[in-house]
Formats: sequence, C-alpha cells, structure tokens
Amino acid sequence: MLNTQFPCFSIIIPIYNTEKELPRCLDSILNQEYPNFEIILVDDGSRDRSGELCDQYARKNKQIKVVHQENAGCSAARNAGVNVAKGDFLIFVDSDDMWEGTEGLSKLAQTAMENENADVLLFGIRIYKEDGTPEKELQPNLPLTCSPEKGTVLRHLVYRYQYVSASYCKAISRDMFLKNDLYFVKGLLSEDIEWSARVMIASRQIAVCHVSIYKRIRRGNGSITSQIGERNIRDILASLEKGIPYAEIHAESPHLLMLYYEYWSYQYAMLLCLLSIVKDSQEYLAFIERMKKLSWLLKFHHVPKVRLVNIAYRILGIEKTVLLLGRYYNSGLRK
Repeated sequence: MLNTQFPCFSIIIPIYNTEKELPRCLDSILNQEYPNFEIILVDDGSRDRSGELCDQYARKNKQIKVVHQENAGCSAARNAGVNVAKGDFLIFVDSDDMWEGTEGLSKLAQTAMENENADVLLFGIRIYKEDGTPEKELQPNLPLTCSPEKGTVLRHLVYRYQYVSASYCKAISRDMFLKNDLYFVKGLLSEDIEWSARVMIASRQIAVCHVSIYKRIRRGNGSITSQIGERNIRDILASLEKGIPYAEIHAESPHLLMLYYEYWSYQYAMLLCLLSIVKDSQEYLAFIERMKKLSWLLKFHHVPKVRLVNIAYRILGIEKTVLLLGRYYNSGLRK
C-alpha cells in the first residue's frame, strides 16, 4: 500500500482567522524529527493575517503548500487540502491546536510500516485547558496479543470508546479516502462524527499508534454545552438518521454491523445529553420524537456511559433522561 519504504504524510490544516495560534501549530509540526511529510495550509478566506502567515511559512519551507480560497467552511477547506495532497496518509489538524513533542510522526511512520495493510492509523490526544492545565488523555490501546483482523481490533476499540469520532486523531490512507469518496460533507457542523463512521466502514484494517501526538486546546470554560448550539444538534441527529442506514448497506458482516451500531449508540447517548440545550426551542419536541425512533440503539451498550444512559432511559423515559443528563453536564461533574 505504501509508495516508498517510508510513508509520506500529508498534513492538512484548514485556517480561518487564527493568526495568534497558527505559528505554534506550524512550528510543532515542523519540529518533528521524521522528515517525510508535507503540510497543506488551506486559508479559508481569513480576514486577519492568517493568509499572510501561511505564505511567509511557505516561502521559508518547501514542505509547505498553500491554498487560498473564499470562505466555505472547515469541511470544504479540508476537502481542498485533500485535492492537492500527494502523501500516502492524510492527517487533519486544527490550526488553533498543536502536536506534542518531536517523535510523534516517527512513531506513526513506524506503526504504518509494521502494519502494511492498515489504511487507518489511530493515535492519542491530550486535552488541555486554555491556561495550559492538563485535563485528560484519550489514548487507544490494544492488547499485545490482539489479532490485526478488523473486527477484533474494532471490538476492543469501540467497546471502550477508543475509536474517537474526531478527525484529528487519525491518519487515513489517501488511496482509501479517494476510492471511497470520504470527502467531508460541506456545511455540516460536528462533521467529524459522520465522517469517522464512514472511515470506520471503508477501512480494511485499523492499526493503533500507542502515542498521544495531538494536543487539543479547549477554549472558554471547556464545557461541551458552551460549544454546541441548535444547529449542531440538528446536524448530529441528521447524521444519525443517515449514518445508520449507510452502515446497514455497507457492513461487511453482521458482526461488524453490530460494532457500527455500538459507535452510533455512543453518539446517540451523547446527543441525549445535549438536547436540554434546546429545550426552549420550537424544534425541541420534534427532536424528541425523532430521537424516540432511534432509542433501540441503546441496546448496544458495551460502553459504560451508554449503559448508564440506557438504564436512565428505561426508568425515566426520554424527556426526564434528557433533563437529568443536561444537569449532569452543566454541573461540571463531567470529566
């Protein structure tokens, strides 16, 4: 699958008005000791100095390519980056985040070379508050004796929610991306959820790099409810409604379909947690009715959080469960 003995990584960074954070993001990638990579900067119509900074970095480093386009959103910017990428693997980075250390890309290349049939490489994330305080780490782990077979790997990951829906903790084979039309849906908020489901289904083999490479910076108070609005909820629900039939059509086996349901069950449970945000909206009751039709997903509850949501749902019903989960998230108890 690899074009050379050492895989080349295309690191795609969509940029919109992040002139303050962009230098530290770029420097953290350029400081990687592994040399075989390119950086594709997609200036998505920035109105600050971000576009100028992109050009300055590109003049100093031949590994950097710059695409300037009119503002079209994060998904469109990522897609534009894919269209000019030449690497074996694609990695997506948010321009206001960064990478940790200097060895991450070396470890990722090693994982790729040790797993020649893998078209998805997962790696860890460390999450920090805006003041630099560490918050938590999300690190996928597999037993040393784990078979590389896709179903076995996914079972270990999905049952522990270690197949995280974020795009920035995955390296994706460019060939697989193009062959399966894995472009991001334009105009969709929380687009990583839907996209990661399609990546999971399209993959032949998934490998894990046991290193936390990505440094995620939480903005504001870090609360999920402060970052989500009515449109996010509308789009996540639509992704659920479209993603489940997609999984049923494309599942390679009944066993894998059950694992895809597990992934969507977690997303369903998290959406129940968020619905209280829009309880005063005119769409709230319509959201509730649509969610009721998908409540069967909670039967797939190997993830402990989903199991607890399932118990609450069975005892309290959907509306009381939504309010209970909303209070939990807003209380600051969530970690």
